[in-house]
Amino acid sequence: MGRTGNGRFGPVLRWLGLTMVVVLVLQMSAVLTGIDWSDDTARPQVIGPLVAIAPMGFMGLLISLIGSRLDLPEQRFTPLRWIICVVSALLTIGMVIAVPMSLSVNTAEGPAAQRLEQLRQTLTEARKVREDEKQVKAIGEQLAQAGQLPADASAEDKVRAAEDFVDTQIAQFDEQKTALESQQNRASSQRLIGGTGSAVVLAIAFALLALAAVL
Repeated sequence: MGRTGNGRFGPVLRWLGLTMVVVLVLQMSAVLTGIDWSDDTARPQVIGPLVAIAPMGFMGLLISLIGSRLDLPEQRFTPLRWIICVVSALLTIGMVIAVPMSLSVNTAEGPAAQRLEQLRQTLTEARKVREDEKQVKAIGEQLAQAGQLPADASAEDKVRAAEDFVDTQIAQFDEQKTALESQQNRASSQRLIGGTGSAVVLAIAFALLALAAVL
């Protein structure tokens, strides 16, 4: 009775696992074809999506292997097990390649990095203005002409208002710069844990699965 159940259950597991592998291949093809490989302004960010969908392929191969073991327990080598071994080995190589690619992604590129560099330059220029008495006086005159100061404001009042205005601008720019730097640091940590770490674990898992398929 148990042997009959296994004989019926094994093929179902094999096809279920192979279906998951086919879905993995389709999703990987969609990710790879959606990248503009001719764009050299930044390294294509394909590591994250590929690592994210790789566990589905691992589960599909594992389910297929379990189904093959249940269906043909007395046979050590079958075409399906060799396919599982080869595909697992290829995915192992892919995950190994993904590790250095993930580590070599340049965080100094991209819109966020450009915005951060612009803020740094703006902040440097604002601090130079704050230290230049002539520019501070000119800003005070502009504030007075714009009606932001009383009509009878003295020269000292204009200078003080200009200094406060520039200090406020510097504080805002510095706050924005700190927020962007924190965002970049979080993105780097997420890539290290979710991308590099997952790729290492998946490489080990696929290697073990390749061995399990032929042992």
